[in-house]
Amino acid sequence: MTTTSMMRYWAESTERFRDLFTRDFPHEPTMCVLDEAELREVIDACNRAVAPLGKNISDERWISYMDVVRWSQSARHVKDMEAFKAVCILNCVTFVWDDMDPALHDFDAFLPEIRKICEHYYEADEVWFAYEAARAFVVSDNMFRDSEIKKVLCETSPEQYFRFRVTDVGVDFWMKMSYQIYRHADFSEHAKSGLAARMTTRGLAIVNDFYSYDREIALGQVTNCFRLCDVSDEREFKEFFDARLADIEEDVRCIKEFDPISRDVMLDLIYGNFIWTTSNKRYKAAVNDVNSRIQ
Repeated sequence: MTTTSMMRYWAESTERFRDLFTRDFPHEPTMCVLDEAELREVIDACNRAVAPLGKNISDERWISYMDVVRWSQSARHVKDMEAFKAVCILNCVTFVWDDMDPALHDFDAFLPEIRKICEHYYEADEVWFAYEAARAFVVSDNMFRDSEIKKVLCETSPEQYFRFRVTDVGVDFWMKMSYQIYRHADFSEHAKSGLAARMTTRGLAIVNDFYSYDREIALGQVTNCFRLCDVSDEREFKEFFDARLADIEEDVRCIKEFDPISRDVMLDLIYGNFIWTTSNKRYKAAVNDVNSRIQ
C-alpha cells in the first residue's frame, strides 16, 4: 500500500458521490435548526462535560462537531428536541475524546459526565441505551487505539474493515442515542438491535474515509478503507472507489425497503454526513484548529 494525497481525486470523486446521492436518495437533508439560546445551552453543557479532562474547547470547534448532528438527523421527523440536544452534546464530547491523545483519557473523570447528560435530557427508560452506547464507544476506542487486532481488522479486507467500523466509527452509538428523537417504534427497535447501524456504516465510513484520508495518514492512523488500495495508482484507486460506491448503492436499495420513517432516518444520516463533510472546516486541511490533536 502506497500513500499519496487524496486531493488529486477530490473534485471527481466528490461529483461522483453527489451524483449517487442526488440520483438514489429520495430527499436532500435540511439542517435541523437550534436557536441562539439552544445553541448556547448545548455549548455550555459540552464545556461542563469535558471540564474534568482539563480541556478548553473553542465555540468554533464545538459548532464544527455539532453540525454533523444538525445535518444528519432527519429534520422533518424530529419530535423530541430535548433528545436532539442530547445527541448534539454527546456527539461533541465524544469527538473531543476521539481527538485527544490516548494518554490523556480518564474514564473516571469522563464517564460520570456522560451519564449526567443522559439523565438530564432523556426519559428515564431511555437513559441506559444512550449511556451504554456512549460508554461502549469510548471504551472500545481506548481499547483499540494501538492494538494489533485493530491493525488486522483494518488491513485484511473491506469486509473485516466495515465489520470493525460499526463500532469504531460510532454508528452503533449514534443510533442508540438518536432513536429517542423520533419516537417511532420500528426505528427504535432497529436502532436498539444494531441493524440500523450495520445498514449505514459503509456509506458513512466510505465518505468519512475519503475526506479524512490525508489527516489520518498524517496522524499514522490505520482506520481508513482507502489504505486497502494503492491510491498513488490511479487505475487501482478508481477500481476500489467504484467498488465502494457499489457498496453504498447496495445498502441504499435495501434501506429503501424499510418502513418510511426508518428509511428516511437512515438515508438522511448517510446523505447529511456527506453534506457536512464536504462543507465543514474539519475536512478542509490535513490539520487545522478544529481537527488537530487536543493536547
